[in-house]
Amino acid sequence: MSLFRDNPDLQFHIQHGIRWESFVPLWEEGFRFPDGPGSLAEAREGYEASLAELGEFAAREIVPRAREIDAEGVSFVGGQVVQPKGLLQNIEGLKRLGVMAPNLPREHGGLNLPFCVGAAMMEMLSRACTNTLLLWVFHQSPAVTILRFGSADQIERWVRRLAAGEISGSVAMTEPDAGSDLGQVRASARPEGEHWRLSGRKQFITNGCGDVCVVLARSEEGSQGLEGLSLFVVPRVENGRDNYRVAKPETKFTIRGSATCELSFEGSCAELLGPRGAGFSEILTFMNEARLAVAIQGLGISQAALEAARGYAAQRVQMGRPIAKHELVADLLLDMEAEVCALRALVYRCAELQDRVIGLTRGALLRREKLAKTPELARVEHELRDRTPLLKWFGAERALWVARSAVQIHGGYGVVHEYDVERHYRNALILPIYEGTSQIQALMSLKDQVKWALASPGRLLSGPVSVEAPHDPRGDAVLDLAREYNRAFRYALRESVGAVALVRAALGRGEPDRAALGYALLSAERLCAMLAYTRAAEALVATATTDARRRIADRFLHRALPLVGMHGEIVRSGDRSTLEALGA
Repeated sequence: MSLFRDNPDLQFHIQHGIRWESFVPLWEEGFRFPDGPGSLAEAREGYEASLAELGEFAAREIVPRAREIDAEGVSFVGGQVVQPKGLLQNIEGLKRLGVMAPNLPREHGGLNLPFCVGAAMMEMLSRACTNTLLLWVFHQSPAVTILRFGSADQIERWVRRLAAGEISGSVAMTEPDAGSDLGQVRASARPEGEHWRLSGRKQFITNGCGDVCVVLARSEEGSQGLEGLSLFVVPRVENGRDNYRVAKPETKFTIRGSATCELSFEGSCAELLGPRGAGFSEILTFMNEARLAVAIQGLGISQAALEAARGYAAQRVQMGRPIAKHELVADLLLDMEAEVCALRALVYRCAELQDRVIGLTRGALLRREKLAKTPELARVEHELRDRTPLLKWFGAERALWVARSAVQIHGGYGVVHEYDVERHYRNALILPIYEGTSQIQALMSLKDQVKWALASPGRLLSGPVSVEAPHDPRGDAVLDLAREYNRAFRYALRESVGAVALVRAALGRGEPDRAALGYALLSAERLCAMLAYTRAAEALVATATTDARRRIADRFLHRALPLVGMHGEIVRSGDRSTLEALGA
């Protein structure tokens, strides 16, 4: 068994769907490295071999431990977090495979594999055991942040050890009273000689019991909002003593094998990471990448739930035939497949864009040169920014639907611990919550679309969203989805601020303020759903190059068109009862 070889859709994207030529030469700097591949063909051969090896390991070693990791969970003994034994065995196995830091440059202990390859690895690990994925991620993720913003000394002391799996880390933003509002961060840092002293509390920190923590704190006394924030590197142990305290790991019914910790900093010794006061812009990069990762996590859970449902439906006999042959169950399984394939298409579309951004910027980053923002880089960054909140929304909400549907297909057995689908469903429940809730993603998308639309009168008239679509009925359907979104978007803006104010804004005579956007804000999640389905359809249709893939694309489009139309009808209904209730 192999979680790569038994997944034809994933193999298709690796072998045919991803446009490797658009970014691999950038990652390999023209294939000039003696320890790297000598050509695009050699690179792709290596990528597929790595994925095949990991897929076999995950099926052989990680899948059998997933249930016991969930059952054992995380405990707290003598003030120390104790992680499940099977989880640590999985990480040791991944160390032996040498895949702890696939995307880091070779000179810093990584494999220099593109993000698309890392995404496929994440997908397989999440399918096998999402708890293992989460601990694995927090070896590379802090290392990437330190490499991006750290000094040469910080990179030397931390990055290679994280890449080797010798230590793990965490990134701490969230606070008990701040939540998603980073402007309310209260953790503070004060300079003391060559170091800083950090005080405050952080909550819901994944792997907060790790060996090093990247912390967002307020470095400028008296600052407010998003100003005056900086990033800091905080070692878990300093001079043989605890440098900060793990107050407790949370007791959860979801991702039970992953340590989600509350941290207490009481004059902890810290080092400034990057320029003083640049913390918010720095953490934004991490947050956007984390949102891509959560969607990939959702993809892996979705695939696991789909496979479990297929297997059960094929062998469960009711009324003289397997339930997979009953019309309603067959219909549900095909809808689940279409949703998973659409999510995967959008994941690898965004992964391509991420690879292109990294490829265009990494040379300047590694050589510590000032980055020149080219038109090409600006275009790719805009495309990625447009899709990131949509991917997070779709990868969370639709993964949750797929997992819930798998439980339904299992009937009463779906809520029994002996069947894996109840665990997949519980683990999917965190996806719409962490790294920015689904509602936060909707507001981010709306903000971006308003800004983009008001930048040009033409966009305001036609709508801010355009799509790439082939000249055939499937392309026409994608265009219909985009038109439906643009129509609803324009209505929500006009209903909020009025036609005159919109024209003035489009002509550069002042933007409408947030207080005037009440109806648009009320419609934000419906608009986000509409646009997420549009972008997923766009990505799926672009890969519909075989009869089987065309059938899946057709099914998704047949479901997406009326669903997007329904949301559009509700947006255009003009129902202001919620706003009236708020006013009352």
